[in-house]
Amino acid sequence: MTLNTFKWIYQRISTPLIIILSLLLFLKAYRIESYDYENIYFFFKNKNNLFLFIILILLSSYHTSIEVFHSIHDYFYKSKNENIIKYFTIILYIIVLISFLIFISRFIF
Repeated sequence: MTLNTFKWIYQRISTPLIIILSLLLFLKAYRIESYDYENIYFFFKNKNNLFLFIILILLSSYHTSIEVFHSIHDYFYKSKNENIIKYFTIILYIIVLISFLIFISRFIF
């Protein structure tokens, strides 16, 4: 199985999982009476909610990165800017990942 086939299969499998996780977290968050800092903090302090949120973010990030890099390849193939755009996109994904890790570290430790 080639890498592109794996990516295609992953996107087909991850789409319903992302939708289900989104709906599940939405329904759990919908039950919160007021969305002040303490309630949101306790929502994510719950290990089940935090675990579902982490899985949702990781699945969504990888799912979108596949499509983003595929689009970059389609539109900028063999151009001077293709590598620059790919590196810039990787840097943006690293920034998002670091900010996500900072966010969840507040609830894990």
